[in-house]
Amino acid sequence: MTVTPEGGLRVGILLPSLSGGGAEFVAVQWAEHLARNGHHPTLLTTHEPDATHPDVPVVALTASSFPARVRALRSHVSGAGYDVLMGLMPHWNLLVLMATRGLSGAPRTIISGRNVEAPLRRIHGLSYKVELGLAHRLYRHADAYVAISHPVAAEAAGTYGLDPDRVWVVPNPATGKDPARSAAAREAAGPGDAGSVTLTIPARLVPQKRPLLAIETAALLRERDGLDAKVDFFGKGPLEAEVRSTAERLGVPVTFRGWVTSWFDEAEPDAVVLLTSAAEGFANVLVEAAAAGIPSVASSRALGVADAIVPHVTGEFAIGSEPADYADAILRARSLAPVSAPAWLERFSPGESGAALLHVLRHITR
Repeated sequence: MTVTPEGGLRVGILLPSLSGGGAEFVAVQWAEHLARNGHHPTLLTTHEPDATHPDVPVVALTASSFPARVRALRSHVSGAGYDVLMGLMPHWNLLVLMATRGLSGAPRTIISGRNVEAPLRRIHGLSYKVELGLAHRLYRHADAYVAISHPVAAEAAGTYGLDPDRVWVVPNPATGKDPARSAAAREAAGPGDAGSVTLTIPARLVPQKRPLLAIETAALLRERDGLDAKVDFFGKGPLEAEVRSTAERLGVPVTFRGWVTSWFDEAEPDAVVLLTSAAEGFANVLVEAAAAGIPSVASSRALGVADAIVPHVTGEFAIGSEPADYADAILRARSLAPVSAPAWLERFSPGESGAALLHVLRHITR
């Protein structure tokens, strides 16, 4: 039997900012769910000093270095009275564990795995490797490890030597933006041009996402398969100039829409969502695509996407990560019928995701 503290649980959730990525969206959804259910969440930001939320208190930690953030977080936590302190992503997980280490009356700690890490060691630099080194020493001291997907949970348990009884898979609240509204509009508009396809990329333009592969895949679809293939980016990042140059060289029409929260409302009628990422912990956008009636494609090598696509139903897996692999999967995905509100999508609702998180919180505070 679990016992919730009188008046609800006091939960601090540490994250970089309140928007700008999948982890940030999830943290805000969880905080809102906890608040609706009589608990007392606080969102703690490290990179957004002016952040506010209409229903949840926000505390900004303004320190600019990792050691200073540890000290600032420790000082805040020592007087905040949290029952649980939770981090999202490696940097913030480490802040949680280091700030509470040896602290009198420290809260229970939850760390959250949002990505598979093995493929990223070849992409990210020294600071990422240093963080992983600290994670090997500290992660096992957390009271719970919450994974975004089963592949993430399996990798973390093996890599960090975690007690399996402290590892939990909590599904992402990926339908929280209500993409089902877009599905009705798409159905009313009818199918797109059979001779065209718009590769729709709701992802940041960063090395991990490998956006150049999307351009190369579109070029192959144009040359090999005779399709009018275009690329539509919903995201920003440092690789935009290189992507633009490559698109011009290969003769691929490309649009850069910037960050759009409800990207599915602006997707073209002939859209196929394409993620060319080297690794994904899950990818909310794949579930959003399914709920919006848009087929999707990702490589099996991205690993975490295994929880986010139902093959031959919501999308297709590319067997490898070459442009030809993605192009073949896109051709298969184009023929899929839109998903009609399957029960599978309920797993990724804010209510079900929030209830799963609350189960973990109650378990570790009993």
